[in-house]
Amino acid sequence: MKIFIYKLLITLVAIYILFQLTFGLIIKEFNIKISEITSSENIVIIKEKIRKEIKSGIKKDQIMSQEDSRLLKEFFNKIKNEINNVE
Repeated sequence: MKIFIYKLLITLVAIYILFQLTFGLIIKEFNIKISEITSSENIVIIKEKIRKEIKSGIKKDQIMSQEDSRLLKEFFNKIKNEINNVE
């Protein structure tokens, strides 16, 4: 019985270490990237980039292509019709 418990403990420890070396590192890197993106400094930088792009878009004569405009118009009309048909 002792041998079974020792083998079981060794196997569980080995599985845990293997999990931490594979998926644990991936999850840790993902969490670090998320925390970097959501830091207050990066949020300010992203806001500034969005404002810059909006300002450059306003200066253009035409922001979207004709095809994109038609697609959006059809999409908005479909949404409008669905809203009007709600009881």
